[in-house]
Amino acid sequence: MKNYFQKILTLFTKNEYPKSTQQEFYRWLVDKEHASEKDEVLQKLWEEALKQEPSQSIHRSYEQLRKNAGIPSVRKERRIRPIHIWQVVAAVFFIVASSSVYLATIGKDAEPNLLQQYIPTAEMRTLTLPDGTKVQLNSQSTLLYPQEFTGKDRSVFLIGEANFKVKPDKKHPFIVKSNDFQVTALGTEFNVAAYPENPIVAATLISGSVLVEYNELNSQMILKPNEQLAYNRNNKSHLLSIPDMDDITAWQRGELVFREMNVQEIINVLERKYNYTFVYSMHELKQDRYSFRFRDKAPLNEVMDIVTGVVGGLKYRIDKDICFINKK
Repeated sequence: MKNYFQKILTLFTKNEYPKSTQQEFYRWLVDKEHASEKDEVLQKLWEEALKQEPSQSIHRSYEQLRKNAGIPSVRKERRIRPIHIWQVVAAVFFIVASSSVYLATIGKDAEPNLLQQYIPTAEMRTLTLPDGTKVQLNSQSTLLYPQEFTGKDRSVFLIGEANFKVKPDKKHPFIVKSNDFQVTALGTEFNVAAYPENPIVAATLISGSVLVEYNELNSQMILKPNEQLAYNRNNKSHLLSIPDMDDITAWQRGELVFREMNVQEIINVLERKYNYTFVYSMHELKQDRYSFRFRDKAPLNEVMDIVTGVVGGLKYRIDKDICFINKK
């Protein structure tokens, strides 16, 4: 796992990505999952960085990065969680790692052929991987994959949600990795949802057969068609169910489906679906759960009219590209 983190971290420093991609990466980096492994890798990179960057500029570099990149990632009126020391180190690392001298020191061991595909807010995209596998990526999703599969398996790294139609190849299993959760298939179609802000990561099998590994990859389960395994990264629990497959694949058709979600979770989805900033106070939101379904390309005001009407006690106001949500 440590080597994999180092490859991802080093890869990121070797390329310039859109600001939106950087934000997703920073959120993944400062997430508590695998903190010790990330800390070990970052400590090594940090020690190398100190050889290249004068120590007196470190505080200034961090403050500039925090301002530009928004670490931690919060919206107005939300409570700011504390930043741990290793998270600060991670933040500064991206400043000092930008120099060509530093990259020459650690960059030579990075995978030279890894590609990255990021899907902006309110967009979807389909791509074909080098082996012929078809991938449909949901908004605010990132997929890391090699320019050519040359090893004993075909591994990709996903942050977000994607549907995979895997090209059959019994000799080279297809593996989707996402933190301590991974799905292995030979030739099949399945959906993986692993957004960093959601503690639950889920794999849903549409056809064929897949092996799902979770709980630091110490537990595993083979899924049958129409089965879903949902794993909670916070409490390490899992749930096997048979969901409505029409709901699971709704995002691929542009539809918006909420099943047993609280208002906070609904807003998280809306932030990916629409190019709006949502401003609200968490303590004003109910924890009750609701279910909604909206047509393709439903305007935000139509969605908010129905959501606030059903939830009750809330009002909203849209001003340009900002949606304000308050108590009535």
